[in-house]
Amino acid sequence: MRFLSQYPGYGAQIRVQRQQGRGDGTVDVLVPGLYVKFQTTREGAFIYDNEQAEAMRHFKFHGNTQHEDQATPTDPINRISVLDTEEWARREGWSEEDKELVESRLLELSQTTPTEVLYVASTPITAPFPAWDRYDGDLIALGERLIEEEHDLDDVLYYEKTFGPNRPEMIEMLEAAIEARKAVEVQA
Repeated sequence: MRFLSQYPGYGAQIRVQRQQGRGDGTVDVLVPGLYVKFQTTREGAFIYDNEQAEAMRHFKFHGNTQHEDQATPTDPINRISVLDTEEWARREGWSEEDKELVESRLLELSQTTPTEVLYVASTPITAPFPAWDRYDGDLIALGERLIEEEHDLDDVLYYEKTFGPNRPEMIEMLEAAIEARKAVEVQA
C-alpha cells in the first residue's frame, strides 16, 4: 500500500513503546515502539504519475513557496512525501502483523486527517483485464489470450510483480511467454 503526505518528512507513531522501570535505574522494554517516516523525492522516494495527479487534486499546499523571481510558484511535487508499506516491511524486517498494523493505522489517518495523509488505491499500470488479480484458470490459455490480444507482456509481468498478487506460477508463465516471443521475433 502506498500513502502520500503533503508534508515533507511526515511521520506517524503506529504503536506506543511500553516499558517498565526497574529498581536499579534500567528499563525493560515490554513492547517496542513502531514509527514510520515518509520520504521525499530528494530522499530517494519515487512518486508515480497517478499518485502525483491524485495528490495535486487532494492537497491544498498552503504556503507554497516561490522561485527566486518571486513570481513563479515552485512545483509542489518537492513537498510530497511517500510511504510504501511493502518497501518498509522488507527494509525494516516487519512481521506480517506489524505490516497490517501499519497499514490499518495509516488508513485510519487517511480518514481522520485527510489533509495530512492520502491513501492511493489506484495503480500506475492497470491490470490486463479487470479480473486479473483473481484469475485462477488455465495459465496456458491465459498466455495465448494475452498474445492474441497483443498485450505488452513486459508490462503485464511488471504489473504482476509490482502491483499484482505476485503469483510464482503466473510470473513463470509470463517469463516463458516473453522468452518464446523473443525466439520467434526476427532480429533486423
